[in-house]
Amino acid sequence: MIEYEDIMKDSPYLICYLISLTKTHDFYINKHIKNETEILPSQYYMLLFLYHEMGTNQSDIAKACLMDRSGVSRAFKEFEEKGLITREIDENNKRAYKIELTQKGIETAQFLEKKESEWDDMIQEELNISKDDLYNLLSKISLKSLEFNRKKF
Repeated sequence: MIEYEDIMKDSPYLICYLISLTKTHDFYINKHIKNETEILPSQYYMLLFLYHEMGTNQSDIAKACLMDRSGVSRAFKEFEEKGLITREIDENNKRAYKIELTQKGIETAQFLEKKESEWDDMIQEELNISKDDLYNLLSKISLKSLEFNRKKF
C-alpha cells in the first residue's frame, strides 16, 4: 500500500507540496476553531482580516476574502449575535457599515493568531532557513504565480 509520505517524497510538482501544507494547516487550525472559538472555519479569514483592518466595511472585507457581500453580511450577523463585533453606519457612506471587533472578538483573533504562530514555528523549526527567508521565498513563489496568470490569462 502506498503511504501519503511516499507520494510526497516522489512528487515532481510544487503544487503537491503546497496542497499538503494547506490541507494539514486547515486540519490543525479548524480543530482549534471548532473546539475553542464560537466561529466557523469559513469565517476564520473574515475575523482575522477584521482584526488587522479594524473599522473597515463589509464590501472591502468581502473583496479581501473573495466572498460575496451577502455571505459576509450573514457571517457578521452571527458575529454580532455572539458579541464578537459591533456595526455602525459609516458616516461617509450611509449605506455601509463600519465593523469593529469587540473585546471578545479581539481575544478570539489573538487566540487564533497564537495558534498560527505555533503552526509556523512547528513547520519551520527543523529547516535550515530563517523564518524571514522562508517567508521571502514563499512570497516570491506566490507573486511569480500571480504574475504568470495575469500574463497568460
